[in-house]
Amino acid sequence: MKVFISCTNGLAGAAQDAQEMVSRVGHQLGFRNMGIYVYDSRNESNESLSSRYDGIIASISAGDIVFFQHPTWNQLKFEEGLIDRIKAYGGRIVIVVHDVEALMIESSRFMLGYVIGLFNSAEVLVVPSYAMKAFLQDNGIREDMKFVVQELWDYITDIRFPQAPRFQREIHFAGNPSKFLFPQQWNYDVPLKVYTAEQCTGKNVQVMGWMVPDSLLLELSKGGFGLVWYGNDYWHQYMKYNNTIKLSAYLAAGIPVIVPGGISNQYLIEENHLGMVVDSLDEAVERVGNMEETEYQEYVGQVRNFAPLLRNGYFIKKFLIDAVQMLLRADVTDILLSDEVE
Repeated sequence: MKVFISCTNGLAGAAQDAQEMVSRVGHQLGFRNMGIYVYDSRNESNESLSSRYDGIIASISAGDIVFFQHPTWNQLKFEEGLIDRIKAYGGRIVIVVHDVEALMIESSRFMLGYVIGLFNSAEVLVVPSYAMKAFLQDNGIREDMKFVVQELWDYITDIRFPQAPRFQREIHFAGNPSKFLFPQQWNYDVPLKVYTAEQCTGKNVQVMGWMVPDSLLLELSKGGFGLVWYGNDYWHQYMKYNNTIKLSAYLAAGIPVIVPGGISNQYLIEENHLGMVVDSLDEAVERVGNMEETEYQEYVGQVRNFAPLLRNGYFIKKFLIDAVQMLLRADVTDILLSDEVE
């Protein structure tokens, strides 16, 4: 038995980073690569598409396991055809769900039934959160589906940070103002550092420019708080289901975080004392402005204890190993840390 892991090439940004990170960790565990390229398949002939599928899965034999990272950001029909071809050759499918486009993008909601149909072709689903698992169970996933819950993205790095974060009443945000909007409307006394190549006209905002991951971590590690926020109410709702890599970047850099209530990782942040869960930016700014250094250093100490999990890829390693165990063991139907997390 061989184990393969797909990796979509030709993407950009966080989507590409996530696919490559999972693939790299899989390779450390002995998984083999199954490369896919993102392209427009709408006008490709059936004969050409069939040849493409055969090229992608040429090394797969009956009984092999394939971890299929979804979405590939190709046409859904392409993914369905490729999975069907893998299964026709006797491959066993684990789908690793990064995002559900039908929940992520409001105009794509009509696709939900088709996506759940695709998920039903797997033996095991790796989903970002317990909330995503519950949503799928309520919306057509088959009753005997086996689930593994990811919980949090890793942010793998071997950087040696030169110093502990300093107590600074400032907030960091990695994201573009054109998408998230609030940096353009920032009107607070607490400074906001925005890591973007775009312009930003908010009051007391410092545009730091776009940075490669190592440079970003080193800058974040100097101190302050990392902010995870949303651009509109629809995205806020989606944050209940998905995981965001920027949260893991802040924690990997060693700084405490500020997140909105209701996101998928809220219980992890609260139970591990990794930062503040707030209902508004007003509340976030007020709490940062009133915080004392002793409280900040308590947060930093907890983040310092937690961060090696992310820097060394342990969340990804765990869900990959758990999925193989679940696939091959008749006595395992669900893998949870404890009781179901609400």
